[in-house]
Amino acid sequence: MNNFIRFGATEQFEIAAKWSKDTETRDHLPLAEGWSTGELRITVGRQVLTEYRFRGELCDHVSWYLSPVIDWFVRNWTWLFHEESFAWPDKSGQPAAVATLFALERTIASPDETDRKAYQAIHAWWSRHALRAADSSAIYPDIYFRRVADDIEISWLARQPVYAPADFFLTLVPGYALLPVSAVAKPLWQFLEWATQSAPATNDADQAVIADLKNRFVQLQETPISQMEQRYVSARIHYLLDEIRKSTGFVTDQKLAVGLPVIEALDSAVLMFGGLNVDLEQSDLRRIMGFLAAQQGQAESTALSALVNNPDSVAWSLPHQEGYRLAEDCRYELGIAPDQVLVDMQAVLAELGIKVVEEAFDTSAIRGVAVAGSGFAPAILVNTTSFYNNNEAGKRFTLAHELCHILYDRTRARKLSHVSGPWAAARTEKRANAFAAMFLAPPSAIRQKFVDGAISTGAVRVLAGEVGMGVTALVEHLYNVDLINDSEREQLRQIRS
Repeated sequence: MNNFIRFGATEQFEIAAKWSKDTETRDHLPLAEGWSTGELRITVGRQVLTEYRFRGELCDHVSWYLSPVIDWFVRNWTWLFHEESFAWPDKSGQPAAVATLFALERTIASPDETDRKAYQAIHAWWSRHALRAADSSAIYPDIYFRRVADDIEISWLARQPVYAPADFFLTLVPGYALLPVSAVAKPLWQFLEWATQSAPATNDADQAVIADLKNRFVQLQETPISQMEQRYVSARIHYLLDEIRKSTGFVTDQKLAVGLPVIEALDSAVLMFGGLNVDLEQSDLRRIMGFLAAQQGQAESTALSALVNNPDSVAWSLPHQEGYRLAEDCRYELGIAPDQVLVDMQAVLAELGIKVVEEAFDTSAIRGVAVAGSGFAPAILVNTTSFYNNNEAGKRFTLAHELCHILYDRTRARKLSHVSGPWAAARTEKRANAFAAMFLAPPSAIRQKFVDGAISTGAVRVLAGEVGMGVTALVEHLYNVDLINDSEREQLRQIRS
């Protein structure tokens, strides 16, 4: 009873707990969870998130009732490990802890009816992913668990518990980690096994509560794969995917975690359609699935494999800075001079063995589709219906955008199946847009387009057309690379494309 039972590894994710004896008699403790007095320690990347200082003393674990935590993990298991999309449009690209807090604060007191309805959906998402939803009166740290492609994102804030005693202070600083699915799921599963098997009970009512927890935990093991996938995609999309799979011959390629009701590597089709607008017509879904199936069972070139990388991403940094850095590195690796004005994207992609297909979709919302890696031939599908692709310059920008996805946005399973559009992850799309802008229009090349360094409105219009960027996007790019100052930026913002 004195030693913590530890599950996982501190360098990635560890949860440690033990039961403790309450000084109060059972009849003076809370009716539902009073039997579960215990101590809990959570560590991510060697940072102890449960560490706090109280009356001058430092402690690495919180002492509270464990029942709410056990119940919360059991109740929300499939959501925690399979739901990526937020229940609201997110343009920040921030980890769940930050994005959810902003969304709640924006809508919680709004007099607008739309905002009030949005708040309900946001709060429901929060209740599935935020540890504090387990017990609002507890002193747990503000931790969020969320699926991100083939990873689990754990993020946390430094917000103190509302009902903490005086002089109580959690010492954690805001942070986040992207970890392998099994590195989080396995320790949590072992924790739940231990908790449901060793839970102390002193009366019939407590035994009934524990029996219910144990029964629901056992039932989790029988969770159908289809239910797990439907946490990632909508039920409608999942149904259509099953129908289209049969006609396209697409081979399911998801990977289950050993002995756990968790998908460790998502099926490529599910991964591709995870954030898609549910209003898409079946014909467009069929086009994308057919494209995906056509690339399956093939490999990529050695030249492309040499460039592929999963760069570290710092959630608090600006996505455009990451995109710029990656574009500069890519141009260097491909031997493209810093001052080369126009890049032949078709030639670059052909050299890397990336196939390009153009097709007219029913919707204009889809910009492009990218497929690569782990059993797929690399390919880009350009939607000619999209306003982004209504001319050759626009198509060139889309190809550069999709190249970024192929090179740098693969999952831990080393695969990519991605649809670019307004529903896609904000951070991923912002980074790809910045990559395309820098790849096609680096500062050294841009300077050659302006006579005597004068960045006139006419010159901006011409350059925007040549590189396939909107005038507004180009102005922001010029500002980001320090070619114009704040005053010039405001003047150029008045240009109409």
